[in-house]
Amino acid sequence: MKFNRKRLIKLGWPFVILLVLSMVIFRERMGLTLEDGGMDGEKEYRERIWEVPQAAFTEQTQPEVDCLLITSSGEEQSDVFQEEMCFVLDSMKTGYDICDLTEEGLPGLAGYDKIVITASRLEDMGQDIITLCDWVEQGGQLMNTATFGNDGYFGILASKAGIINADALYYTEVAGMQVDEEFMLGGGERGFYYEEPALTAMDISLFPQCSVYVKDPVSGVPLLWEKDYGAGKFVMINQVLTGKVGRGMLCAAYSLLGPACVYPVINGSAFYIDDFPSPVPGGDGTYIKQEYGMSISNFYSNVWWPDMLALQERYGIRHTGMIIELYSDEVEAPFAPNASTERFSFFGNMLLNNGGELGFHGYNHMPLCLEGYEYYGLYDDYNQWPSTQDMAAGLEELNRFAEGLFPKERFAVYVPPSNILSEEGRALLAERTDIRIIASTYFEGLAAYTQEFEVADDGIVETPRITSGCAIDDYMMLSAFSELNFHYVQSHFLHPDDVLDEDRGAALGWSRLYEIFEDYIGYIYESAPDIRNLTGSGMGEAVREYDCVTVNRQMTGQEIRLSLGGFYKEAWFMLRVNAGSPCDITGGDMTHLTGDLYLIHATEPEVAIGLRQEQAQ
Repeated sequence: MKFNRKRLIKLGWPFVILLVLSMVIFRERMGLTLEDGGMDGEKEYRERIWEVPQAAFTEQTQPEVDCLLITSSGEEQSDVFQEEMCFVLDSMKTGYDICDLTEEGLPGLAGYDKIVITASRLEDMGQDIITLCDWVEQGGQLMNTATFGNDGYFGILASKAGIINADALYYTEVAGMQVDEEFMLGGGERGFYYEEPALTAMDISLFPQCSVYVKDPVSGVPLLWEKDYGAGKFVMINQVLTGKVGRGMLCAAYSLLGPACVYPVINGSAFYIDDFPSPVPGGDGTYIKQEYGMSISNFYSNVWWPDMLALQERYGIRHTGMIIELYSDEVEAPFAPNASTERFSFFGNMLLNNGGELGFHGYNHMPLCLEGYEYYGLYDDYNQWPSTQDMAAGLEELNRFAEGLFPKERFAVYVPPSNILSEEGRALLAERTDIRIIASTYFEGLAAYTQEFEVADDGIVETPRITSGCAIDDYMMLSAFSELNFHYVQSHFLHPDDVLDEDRGAALGWSRLYEIFEDYIGYIYESAPDIRNLTGSGMGEAVREYDCVTVNRQMTGQEIRLSLGGFYKEAWFMLRVNAGSPCDITGGDMTHLTGDLYLIHATEPEVAIGLRQEQAQ
């Protein structure tokens, strides 16, 4: 038979194209890389900052002490706000002294530029309130942390701080906050509402010379304002907002004091998917069947995961998937391996090839807690581990399983099931695994392993998650807003089976849940378009940079000089300029965020920011 070469090529070319397309699709579906044929590719890992010895960081510096914190121990509100304000100032790496009015009188004020009052009863200060007002008039900067009590001494300060009707004040409800969009990131038209209105503000009227930055979204009552007084300034808070959700407001109020304020931030956004990859979870697929007419397994593959990838592509998200090997109640070794690996390879490799990361959630979904651990009746269906040896064996099996499927991945991040982790379990992670980052929860809860953004004494980096799920409520929005302005950080987690649980919004249907979730993500990146997208280990690196850095500030009318201690390669800072505007920078670069807020990226241990003073009209 005689072959016509040209005709054969012409006929065969469509088949070649089809074959190539099939290979590309297969590669995407299974997570293969064409470069080396490996299951998860040759991943080039940059230096892990938690592995860098402390000697590589610059020597620590001491911050200038220019702030006096006035408290009144024994007064409940003062004790609460002293603790929170100390945490905020420590996090801002600024120096301060404390004066407790119940133990001592007001010290000499000549050495301080700023004063923060946590006490609500000004009567505890007596005639010293006049001394304070004179100090402000001479150039001092004073703020409070929560609504003052309306006593006789409050009247001395009130008119000087901008209040017109100090003689006839009564308390009114606060429903939430409406924040000036140029004052804090994420402010503007969106209001932030509290779970329940609280009778914590004075119904006040202000002189027109006051600059109001925060007001109640319903009544319009001013909640945060500033007013010049002589050569100085009052910054007044007129509400009682306690707990971690109030830190962003305290930080923002403090940043109004002085000609400029600069403080370190994390600069990072991370998204975790718990129980992913994992076996197909059990649960009620009624709502999925009603909306899509398909099984849970097909829904994950054909709807949920493509939606996650679409959000990732749109916003640059780098998902961190937390592996569960089996949904098993077994807590005694030896542990049976999961022989069904197709779903793990499919989802895990696609996540990795889209810039994500994999970490450990558990061999099963049993928290690392020994028998007798108190669950307060919340998780009594969880089995507890008989011994640390059994917990270690479960982690070893998970490590064997994960390394077999993803041999090039480094598993550094651990998320505790249900955010529960005992002291024994945590010690096991630090001593007998390669885990260097724990991502649990930021907020207190019964049985919860609660964290701050910090490096623990044993070297483990604590990277709490702030928000969760797809049904974002008012409290989560307030929390996200606060942390954008305090740490410049966003950290969120969800579960694939959120759509199966009515308590997590399943009855709304996935289409509506996805819409709510996308609105939240859109809010984050509209508010902070320059925030870094990080994986879980990237967040660990960012938190160590933030936790280690210290700063000494020297300010003149023409320049801000920052001398950084604990510095290694880079650090990030938030800058608010209250007098003039920044015009140039050396030792780093600068990005305008909103209003008078700027993001500083320090690339050298010495940073200088030039200031341009506004000309008087």
